[in-house]
Amino acid sequence: MGDPVRLSPPIVRGRSALAAMLLAGVESVALDLKRDGARAVLDALLARADVLLESSRPGTLARLGFPPAELVRRHPRLVLCSLSGYGADGPHAARTGHDLTYQALAGTLAPTARMPALPLADHAGAWAAALAVVAALHRRHATGRGGLIDASLYDAALHTNLVDWAEEAAGARPVGRALALSGALACYNLYRTADGGTVALACLEERFWRRFCEAAGRPDLVASHLDTSPATKKRVQELVGGRPRAHWEELAERHDLPIEPVLSAAEAALHPQARRRAVVTTGPDGLPRLGFPAKLDGVRPEAPERLPRL
Repeated sequence: MGDPVRLSPPIVRGRSALAAMLLAGVESVALDLKRDGARAVLDALLARADVLLESSRPGTLARLGFPPAELVRRHPRLVLCSLSGYGADGPHAARTGHDLTYQALAGTLAPTARMPALPLADHAGAWAAALAVVAALHRRHATGRGGLIDASLYDAALHTNLVDWAEEAAGARPVGRALALSGALACYNLYRTADGGTVALACLEERFWRRFCEAAGRPDLVASHLDTSPATKKRVQELVGGRPRAHWEELAERHDLPIEPVLSAAEAALHPQARRRAVVTTGPDGLPRLGFPAKLDGVRPEAPERLPRL
């Protein structure tokens, strides 16, 4: 059936919207590596390839007749990146998992003890693997050698938990206890508005907090900067909840405050900043495409339009 992302819901006009973003521009070649002929095809592809990325459990490539060390011996310029759940060694190396379990074991879910909004380990793990590949190619430019990369989604989840590691340097924290940037602070939190909306209040620096309190007519709250007490959060919620979302958007713009509305995906795609930056675009099939989230010499690498047949 090919890449299972092809079947990821929602299916719109016969295509997966997620596949439209992840597979645009990809060429599909299906090989049964248990057959000699298919192995010969892959070996021929590797002879002219810069990078082989494989995402099976450790040992799978060797069982299929492509031991990693032998591969880079036969193709010394090849960069082989093995991206797995838990990495090539350790007691969990062969264990099954998903983003949720990688995050659970890495401690990133502990501050909220709730379902994450995004598959952080998957995203960070992909970026880490890509960066490692770029570094290996840069080294190859100097040395002529490729090499082996052992990348792990779990390792990436551990890496993203840096704020928690810093907090726990002063002592262990129980699951469910919020960190400063995950809900503990009144000045850095989400609040409901009078019309049922939600705003993100991110007045972390004292000057922004003071400016917010004074602009909102509550100078009495200035002294509560960096307060974590439920009583202060309640007072701020009562303040924010007394006005509609548009009021706080206008206040933020007028006083240069880090306050923004919490948007749905549909709203976010239509926001003037998103439209200007054009990271999210629409393909000829009406499904979304993603451009690279940075510009190179003023130009954003765009997503290809073509999707591969299986």
